[in-house]
Amino acid sequence: MNLTLPRFFLREFRKRRKKTALITFALFWGTLCVLILLAFGRGMSAQSRVAFSGLGENLIMISGGQSSIVHGGLAKGRLIRVYPNDIEDLKKRIPEIAVIAPESYNGWPVSARGKELNRTVHGTTPEFAGLRTQIPQPGGRFINADDEAEGRKVAFIGWKVAADFFGGEEAVGKEIIVNRVPFTVIGVLQKKIQNSMYQGPDADQVYLPFSAFSQIDSQPYLDRIHVQPRELGLSKLVEERIRTVLGRKYRFDPADRYALGIWNTIDNAREQEKIFKRIEIFLGVIGALTLFIGAVGVTNLMYAVVRERTQEIGIKMAVGARRRTIVLQFILETLFIFAKGTFWGFITAFNIVGLVRLIPLSEEGFGIGAYLLRPVFSMDIFFIFLGIVGTLVFLAGIFPATRASRLNPIEALRYE
Repeated sequence: MNLTLPRFFLREFRKRRKKTALITFALFWGTLCVLILLAFGRGMSAQSRVAFSGLGENLIMISGGQSSIVHGGLAKGRLIRVYPNDIEDLKKRIPEIAVIAPESYNGWPVSARGKELNRTVHGTTPEFAGLRTQIPQPGGRFINADDEAEGRKVAFIGWKVAADFFGGEEAVGKEIIVNRVPFTVIGVLQKKIQNSMYQGPDADQVYLPFSAFSQIDSQPYLDRIHVQPRELGLSKLVEERIRTVLGRKYRFDPADRYALGIWNTIDNAREQEKIFKRIEIFLGVIGALTLFIGAVGVTNLMYAVVRERTQEIGIKMAVGARRRTIVLQFILETLFIFAKGTFWGFITAFNIVGLVRLIPLSEEGFGIGAYLLRPVFSMDIFFIFLGIVGTLVFLAGIFPATRASRLNPIEALRYE
């Protein structure tokens, strides 16, 4: 009986091919929805992390503010600034800081080849590159320690600045004029998507060694201090210690949240991760419900098959067929219907994701297309899908099969 079961199953299935067509399509559509929605949800989560890391990873940014609390006999409303010597003070007093870098910026005319544009020009140190994901294109580099120590007139520029002045030509080695002072381009920023920024996207910025920037800028204070904690879990501790150290130095209450501007991107990244993870789960649930509807259809079909073949089941049991054989037959039919619908749904979804990923992103790199055009098909999505399908196959087949195997052979033979 076991040897003829697959052959018998195929013959019986061909008789019901038209009845199963709509159910198979429902499973195909459900599978397609589950995999597409999970892939797009995962892609949005992954791209949000990439886009947010365009600003920098594990980064805390400190800027000046205004006191809002009377402290030490000093009135509220005082401007609080941060200065270059604060870098060394924070390094010495807060061992939890791994990397720290200063930044000042100003809007200046930048020109090359007779073309002049207003761009934000930044002065910083070599550590800034790692903190703010300033990755140079091949053939170039970011500011190094010698540039800073010697006050070299060199510049690292965004890719859009390079395109504005030099078109498709190699920008490294060419000269640009910043605030009437010539600088040599040593590197061009590699293209990246970026959804979080200040002073505009990095593609439009110009970066100079802090020592060279200070020679052409009269501003004594810093616009920002960039800090990276040694561990992610230390971000809040580092933030509070920065307030304490600078509060003592500039005589403001460390509890005054307006005295310093602190942008903790680590917390922002965590919140954004939670939001996109919830979106991913929501999309997966919608797809799973669609597949569940198909499973209900399969269950109803199999119950109908049990009723139609009651006499047939009675004959099999009367001639000695075991309950296990009856159960296996109906489980096999359920599995085949599921396999056919889900297989084509999987193949279609996989190809759709592949085609979508071929669509090029916009030149700016941080538009909505950066999220929607990069779905991700990963192994964990595949295993989640298999888990959902496996559960539904079991539920859709086991109940009709159990009912069929429990029929009384005498009553089954009398069934009309």
